[in-house]
Amino acid sequence: MKKILLTIFVVLAAAVSFAQNQPDAEYNLIRRSYKTNSDGSMDINYRKEIKLYRNRAFTAYADKGETFITYNPEFESLTINECYTLMADGTKVVTPENAFVLQLPSECTDCGRLNGIREMAIVHTALEYNCVIVLDYTIHRNSGLYVERFNFKQDCPVNRYEVRYADGHQQVETHLNQTVNEPYMPAQNGYDVEFQLGTLPTYVAEKSLPVAQHLLANLKKDDNKEYVAAIRDWVVDNVHLNTVDLSHVNYAMAPADEVFSTNCGTYLDKTGLLAALLNEAGFAATIVDNTISVFGDKPMEVEVTLEGSRYRLSATHKGPIMTEAAKADAEAVANAPIYIDRNLDWNPDTITKGYVRITLPRENGGISINPAYLAQTRASEVQARVTNEFYHYTMDLPKGATLVGGEVNIEYTKYDLGSINITIKQKGRRLLITRSLQIRKNRITKADYPSFRQLMIDWNSHKELIFSL
Repeated sequence: MKKILLTIFVVLAAAVSFAQNQPDAEYNLIRRSYKTNSDGSMDINYRKEIKLYRNRAFTAYADKGETFITYNPEFESLTINECYTLMADGTKVVTPENAFVLQLPSECTDCGRLNGIREMAIVHTALEYNCVIVLDYTIHRNSGLYVERFNFKQDCPVNRYEVRYADGHQQVETHLNQTVNEPYMPAQNGYDVEFQLGTLPTYVAEKSLPVAQHLLANLKKDDNKEYVAAIRDWVVDNVHLNTVDLSHVNYAMAPADEVFSTNCGTYLDKTGLLAALLNEAGFAATIVDNTISVFGDKPMEVEVTLEGSRYRLSATHKGPIMTEAAKADAEAVANAPIYIDRNLDWNPDTITKGYVRITLPRENGGISINPAYLAQTRASEVQARVTNEFYHYTMDLPKGATLVGGEVNIEYTKYDLGSINITIKQKGRRLLITRSLQIRKNRITKADYPSFRQLMIDWNSHKELIFSL
């Protein structure tokens, strides 16, 4: 009887382990194909064959149980070549017509100019464990311009990923592990693909915008930097940013008066509006870095010259108006060693009768990693930063105040990773606190992770001190 129970337990344990390690789904195939045509148009074909293993695959992910395809009918057309589900027993279930729903993409809302863009939502049918979804579609673009970025790795394993480029060459990656999504991950390098077909336009700032004269009069400041900042802030705050993929507007920048009157647009549109407003206000503004990235992660900037110094402004982010040199100096200061030595005031919070709490200050520039987000085991590396922090605080205590728990003394070194020292002592009516941390690496490897995690746990401890009165 014991042997039978033991066997059952082992089988159950193995089943639990398998379930924990098995991915929710797996791509048998992903294929992208790009073809340019003699009339200047192009065809982009996409095919996916994905096998679903667990319930989460068709209830929790929009790219598995459902597929969303965005296109602009003004110059793009969508053709569904194949769409069906192979059930576990091999039965083929073709997706019915009512499972194809045309709708307005969420990123196009609040902007009437973009209301012509469409999103085809495909609700896949006959989903069950071990079924395979097959989808093949083509977008025909009456344009010779297209910029693409993607990563071969997905959030579930990929057996085969093919890319067939317009120039005829092919790239194939096989047996790709799924991506990992954990806090404080470094930027993911490798398996990235970015390419361009055709030539992006050169974006030129409009020299005037008469329709905005009344607004500019209301924003006017005596100080030119303050005036420029007020114009920039108005664009950031009042012009709704639509994050639609720029391919669906054919990488065009809308006229500034149109963006101004509709109060919405892409980051390209907002950049053009900002430049036109600054020019109308009398500042010689130009658009710079106009092809640095069409994806919005490195958006273009507007440059103006004030009192002989050049300043660059973003139409999507606010902040101090600084020259490039001043920005570099600010970054250097932010990364410099931190040394703070000062007296703290006795300003406690009451916990209960006879007990109060002092919370140590949060200083600017210190490393900010919450150990609550650092699991005991981890699949990826951690993006940290080299830091050297030293804090020495003193505090005069009222008569009768006693530190609960006694003195604190934490001090150790973790090989070449870093070191920590936390000392908290009460000497009569005086509290002495020393906290120092040194991290010698920007990127924490899996081998260093247990030590780094312990450093962060200890570094974030003893920031709240309890006193009895």
